[in-house]
Amino acid sequence: MHTLRVFRAFVKYRFLSLIEYPGSFMMGIIAQWVSYAVYMFMIFLMVWNFGSLGGWLPVEVIFMYTVWLMTYAIGAAFVFNICMSFSQMAIGGTLDEAYTRPLSPFMYLLATHFNLGYISHITLTAAALVFSIIQLGLSWSFFMWLWFAVVLVSGAVITACLMLIFEMPAFRTRSQSPLRMFFWEGREFNQYPITIYPRPLQMLFTSIIPFGFVSFYPIQVLLGKQDGLLPQVTIWLAPVVAAVLVVITALCWRVISRGYESAGT
Repeated sequence: MHTLRVFRAFVKYRFLSLIEYPGSFMMGIIAQWVSYAVYMFMIFLMVWNFGSLGGWLPVEVIFMYTVWLMTYAIGAAFVFNICMSFSQMAIGGTLDEAYTRPLSPFMYLLATHFNLGYISHITLTAAALVFSIIQLGLSWSFFMWLWFAVVLVSGAVITACLMLIFEMPAFRTRSQSPLRMFFWEGREFNQYPITIYPRPLQMLFTSIIPFGFVSFYPIQVLLGKQDGLLPQVTIWLAPVVAAVLVVITALCWRVISRGYESAGT
């Protein structure tokens, strides 16, 4: 409870600092809305022009894309600023601050680096999700709505963990992580159904870099589809993959942070 109160307080004051200049804050949100809305419209037109994409209808592709983008926004809101600061933490010894607070160092980083700018992504995708659900004529039971919540949480956790895992080496290299391309390039492939790619890539995004469990596999439960290389049980495994990645991320953080050298100031 103490950790939650501290986290809430940090986020509150960060929000207050952002709205100190409300015009700038709102213009940033509007710019993101316009950018992603245009991109969604382009995807819709592209798929509509071909009729379907790997057996997925235009609105189904948009639904998958909005889930993909929302889970990214939720996960990145917590860890993006941390990932972009790893090299500076190592060079400047700025992690000292986290080790001198009555809170676990990693939780302190989550609280102080929370990125409220992703509110633009979340609000836009929420509107797009409502539109997609209406257009698809989906009528979900309570269990399906519960699964939808699980999909969003699991996808956000998977995204956040993968970002941390592939950006953490910057803590040791003191420059850009040599592995970061696997996250940033890999996630771009998963805007679309992964069945449109060759089998080796499908296996890569299912087993090694499991972006497929962010949106492609789990939303098939919601759409009544069964698509992909693996058995039907695969579409239910997103929470399991998220839990495994949390453990891997914790182990990686423990190993990487052991090499931290304080600035001595």
